Amino acid sequence: MLKKIIILGILVSILTVLMIIKSQTSTPVTNQDNETSEYKTVEYKISQIKDDQFYGESEAGTKIEFSAESVTSSEKIQVGDVVICYFEKDNFGKGLVKVEKK
Repeated sequence: MLKKIIILGILVSILTVLMIIKSQTSTPVTNQDNETSEYKTVEYKISQIKDDQFYGESEAGTKIEFSAESVTSSEKIQVGDVVICYFEKDNFGKGLVKVEKK
């Protein structure tokens, strides 16, 4: 009986930690017409460029890192520029689809 209570306590602790992590993860900023789009979009301000890697941060405080091959716009992206990152709408966690300069 004591083993069952210990296991239950551990599982409840894990569930609590997962719920706390999920609640602290910010939701992406989406465009108003995004409901009809096949992508979720998030705007990031580029904070650093190192080699072919771009680093950015959203207004909500989430950070992103992506490579130059994800960029679809022909304009050169520089530090301080705002970019729009497109993610699959039904599979947001699977990664970046494309990046455009705003």
